[in-house]
Amino acid sequence: MDKFSKNLIASFSRAVAVVRVARSIKAANSVTTLKPSKSTLYASQIAFALSLTVVPIVAQAATFQTYVIDTYGGDALLPAVRQQLNNSRDGGTVTTYQDKLVLHTTAANYQAVQQLLTQIDRQPQALTVAVRVGNNSSVQGNIQQGQVIISNRGIQGSGIIHQSNSQQQTNNLYQVQTLSGSAASISTGTLYALNQTSDANSYTNYNRPSVQIVIQQQVLLPTTQGIAVTPRLLPTGQVEVTLSQVEEKLARSYSTSQKNSNHAVQGQRLDTTIIIPRGQWVTIGQISQNSHNQRSSYGAIDSTKNTPIWIMVQ
Repeated sequence: MDKFSKNLIASFSRAVAVVRVARSIKAANSVTTLKPSKSTLYASQIAFALSLTVVPIVAQAATFQTYVIDTYGGDALLPAVRQQLNNSRDGGTVTTYQDKLVLHTTAANYQAVQQLLTQIDRQPQALTVAVRVGNNSSVQGNIQQGQVIISNRGIQGSGIIHQSNSQQQTNNLYQVQTLSGSAASISTGTLYALNQTSDANSYTNYNRPSVQIVIQQQVLLPTTQGIAVTPRLLPTGQVEVTLSQVEEKLARSYSTSQKNSNHAVQGQRLDTTIIIPRGQWVTIGQISQNSHNQRSSYGAIDSTKNTPIWIMVQ
């Protein structure tokens, strides 16, 4: 039952009560005298006045209609609009269909809701999210080679020291555009077919990844590279970003004790939620790997691999 119905019932109840009191007073006076007393006339006037006040209430009964409003926010606007209707005199209901608000209320409440939407329902801004994944590697080698010659002239020796240093830098850039508050993703995938002729049960030397496909004894390994993001522009001008990033590749290692080489999918993954300034590159993660390979007494090879991850929202 809405507020108008409750008020109408209360008004009728008060009117009926006053009429009953007036009739009781009139009946009591009619016993003592046939001439209407002043109290009887006064009670009758009150009852007549109240009956007149009820008539305009009935005539001004609120009319409920259905209104459809196109919005940007959709379901996110429901709490604010419901509170607006509940605080009004006549009330009303609101539901959503896709990005539309469907109201069942009075014309006055419809106008009030429209005024509210002009303040809180704004068109979301377009944002461009760029993620850069680096691959910086450096290898430094120090190899010593020597020989000893024994002859009639004595013992002669010679040696060679070989030093090498190599560096490599690569970057993968992912860029996607979306609206503030909306999710977006971009990725690429590669399916590697491993050339094997034995049955699937012989792949005991494989470091099996999370996903592996076997079709007629043929092993297929999928890899994925890409990002999934949800940016949201804050009132301060900064951007809140929820990011998932993955970088996978097929790796192969050889073993002297096995005839077949080992295959597996090596991957790097990042999941985070951060707040960053708009229009600036920000480092959000880095993976560093160092290795030292000592080759007996002949020397050693040191390698370093860094994988920095940057993000920028424009």
